[in-house]
Amino acid sequence: MKLTLINHACCKIETAAGAVLFDPWVEGAVFNLGWDLLIPTSLDFEQIMAGVRFIWLSHEHPDHFSIPFLSRVAKTKREQVTVLFQRTRDRRVANFCRSLGLDLQELEVEARTRLAEGLEIVCGTHDLYDSWLALSDGTHTILNINDCPMGETRDLKRVRRLVPRPTVLLSQFSYAAWKGGRENRAYRALAARQKLEILARQIAILKPRFVIPFASFIYFSKVENAFLNAAVNTPADAARTIEEAGALPVILYPGDAWEVDSRAPDNAAPLARYRHRYAELDRLPKREPGVSATLEELSVAFRAYQQKIFAKNSRSMIWMLSRVPGLGAFRPVMIGLRDIDATVSVSLFSGFVVLGQAAETADVTMHSSSLLFVFRNEFGYDTLTVNGRFDASVEGFAKLTRTFGVGSLNAMGLAISPRLLFSARVVLMRLRRLRAVRAQLGRKNTPASS
Repeated sequence: MKLTLINHACCKIETAAGAVLFDPWVEGAVFNLGWDLLIPTSLDFEQIMAGVRFIWLSHEHPDHFSIPFLSRVAKTKREQVTVLFQRTRDRRVANFCRSLGLDLQELEVEARTRLAEGLEIVCGTHDLYDSWLALSDGTHTILNINDCPMGETRDLKRVRRLVPRPTVLLSQFSYAAWKGGRENRAYRALAARQKLEILARQIAILKPRFVIPFASFIYFSKVENAFLNAAVNTPADAARTIEEAGALPVILYPGDAWEVDSRAPDNAAPLARYRHRYAELDRLPKREPGVSATLEELSVAFRAYQQKIFAKNSRSMIWMLSRVPGLGAFRPVMIGLRDIDATVSVSLFSGFVVLGQAAETADVTMHSSSLLFVFRNEFGYDTLTVNGRFDASVEGFAKLTRTFGVGSLNAMGLAISPRLLFSARVVLMRLRRLRAVRAQLGRKNTPASS
């Protein structure tokens, strides 16, 4: 078995039965131009796809589900490749891949699937839309957790029952989303530390022999979100954590390959290359925010957004939720748009109201183009929380989520309706996440070294 790190979360596993490619995103900016790859991909398309029989997609985020890459595969390699994806309620990814003419195999959750002679996989799901994959060639097992936020003991023990003692664990090692406003350095330091603690817990319970830290090779590449880069973990941080947890770190630089055997490679060279690259973070290219939206454009886009929300969700249930004391759902949120010197109030019931010039008292501040993106895309708020192109107080972030989180719910094929009672787990999970973020954002802003 040979493993090549292509870039970020994209790896190629070569076996005697053929190669499997994980999560191919290899070029271009994602999340509304908020992320770029930390290191340019050194391998070209033909090198990446040589011998590939299967492409596994872990979830729909664009750093894992790259439409440009899949479109190119569909044009040039469709006869040789089968796409693998978890079976979902909405089947959106499956239908899209099939619309490109790609062969797609939907994977039953936690079922052992034989891909070819001597090649078997198990796919499991986590939280709302993430999934993990274990791939075995009869000698070695690769367990790819990617960026599943899997740190609870019960969840890891469930994986261990299905995949006992994997040879190699692939896991994320740093945060890759909004972690507090510009001044909340303590929250970002905490988030980075928690990522390493989760990695150590994964190792302690899953007991892999080798661990490859990956799925964190991005940087926040807009002028307004670049401050989020300051507290990220490095591969050296991950290597220390892996060793202290009792496993052997395998540090690969994009383009590096490793024959999976009983020995870890010498990590000195790739660590030196990473050290040099991370030292350049502040000097990497940053994009300007983009073209500003007018208040009229925002107002028109909001009305369309409002109509779409009420078409997909129960208006009466949304109204009742907005009246529940202490929940704070669907209340007006004040958004400062500094690029056009305006503050607006946004609410599904009160509408889009211009309040005046940009104010320091706004709950949230962002560029007008980001708000337009939220209005125009069902997944817009999910994208905003990942790309971090906004600033907010503790309560402001909560208000933003309680107002726009419904779009993220709809993007997963769910809706606020009586049927949502059958998906209470999803609602409770969202509320728990929001409470955890609010608690951490509210901590005293102590120096990062504390």
